[in-house]
Amino acid sequence: MVIVFGGARLVVRRRYCRSPYHKILASSSSSSSSSYYNNVGQNNRTKRWKSSATETTATASQQQQQNAIIDYHQPLAARIALVSSATALATPAFPALGFLYAIIRVTVPDPNLRKVMEGRWGTVLSFTTWTLLPKLYHGAIASLIFPCAMGNALVAGCAYGCLDVISGGPKGSNAVLFQKPWIGTGIGATVGFVAPSNVYGPMFEVMYGLEGMTQSMNYIMSVPFATEVSVVTGAVAGTLLHPLLYVPIQGINGIHWGLPLVAASSALYYMYYGRKETGLPVPEGSYVDPSKLDSIHSILRYNNASGQVETYSLRSQQFIGSTDVCDEGKRIAESSRLYASSGNKVVFDDRLLAFAYNYWDLNTATRYSDHVVSTESLSTLQQAQDSMLVTDASVAEILHKSDLKSIQKTIDDLDDRTLLDGKKRKPSGDMETMKNVNVALRLLMMLQRTPKEEMNENTSFAVDEIPKLERYIRRIHPKIVIYAADEKYKGESVESQLKNTGWEGQNDVSGALEEWKQIQAESYKTWRNRVLLASSVAVSVIGLILSR
Repeated sequence: MVIVFGGARLVVRRRYCRSPYHKILASSSSSSSSSYYNNVGQNNRTKRWKSSATETTATASQQQQQNAIIDYHQPLAARIALVSSATALATPAFPALGFLYAIIRVTVPDPNLRKVMEGRWGTVLSFTTWTLLPKLYHGAIASLIFPCAMGNALVAGCAYGCLDVISGGPKGSNAVLFQKPWIGTGIGATVGFVAPSNVYGPMFEVMYGLEGMTQSMNYIMSVPFATEVSVVTGAVAGTLLHPLLYVPIQGINGIHWGLPLVAASSALYYMYYGRKETGLPVPEGSYVDPSKLDSIHSILRYNNASGQVETYSLRSQQFIGSTDVCDEGKRIAESSRLYASSGNKVVFDDRLLAFAYNYWDLNTATRYSDHVVSTESLSTLQQAQDSMLVTDASVAEILHKSDLKSIQKTIDDLDDRTLLDGKKRKPSGDMETMKNVNVALRLLMMLQRTPKEEMNENTSFAVDEIPKLERYIRRIHPKIVIYAADEKYKGESVESQLKNTGWEGQNDVSGALEEWKQIQAESYKTWRNRVLLASSVAVSVIGLILSR
């Protein structure tokens, strides 16, 4: 309240008297406010917890949906296949491990050998790692080891499958067993004990046809320490493979179970079959790839369809490519001839049979005679080439597809380049003589293809010229194949080639007949002059004799 005294103001602050209930009301108000804020905070925390729980539930639901889409749990068959594939992939490394153990087994118990090996273990390990191991994985050696790889894969797959079924699989009650490295050790030791003695031999016999291999493997395994080395090698290899296979067998979240199996199978195929250098080792020239059989029986021919000299296979009796194919076939055939002549040997079109013949059983040639390859002699190929080139050139000139002179030059150039029989080739013949032969050929083919009823009075008599034409052609150029009945190879004759091209030359019989008459007249003059010259010489000689 305010009291005024003579202009002065006196402010008196009034203190309100509080009742005993004031504290109770104040306390009640304070507790209500605190309760309100506590309730608000609790509600906010509840909302956050609910939101977090909802997000966690959604994430788990999404993960479950993703796992439902991507099945990463491998079935039993896939797990067995994965173990078998990995074992087959690792098999070429087993001899290297066996080599190391054999050295250790021999040197460690002997004090003298131990002393010799001091400071040399690094060299042995380096040789095994950088020299022996790459050689074992080389295509030819890997192909030789392939039956062993299949045997190891079979035994390893069976051993793992039994353990998997007994334990209930990776998710079974005894799945903890698969975490122990000695599981891989035991499987590897089983493979090393069972496979060499009981599986390798039959595998070689079935896959490579090496009869008696079972007895040979039994003999090898009877050698002292052989079984021991094999078992220890398998145990070490199994121990090393266990950690590599454990995770894929258990399954990887987000990765389909088939992906590891596809990767292992692809690597397996590439290593044993997919590389260029794969295949059993055989002597050079003892094996001809089936795709090259046509080229080793090939010659050069003028292809009237393309107007080029190309490679023609006498085996398939068709054109198979450019002249380079013939060159390649010639090199392969020469290699096979050298091999066959080195000791009365035979050449195969199957690498497996060539391997068995050269390294195991000579009777392979008798049992599989249908796979024995025979190569034509150089003289036979050269004779066929000369005959066909001249015949083809004559057909090309008749069809007016090319100038005879250019065709003959091409023939001569190719003969000089190829030299199938190793001798210098002579020119194919006199150009003028070839022209006369082609005139006779063209008229002969016209007369053969023209029905008698279509002959007019000026050309009907020409039918009687057919025997003369045949004799003339065969006398001048005996290499030319005239009729289909004379063919050694399908479609090589003049008659067949003109028929295949749909040649219609019978409309110009009169013109061809006139050309033939001119040739006959010139031939008559030539023979007459020769007779006169011979007669003059004879008369002169007789005169000289009588004058004495």
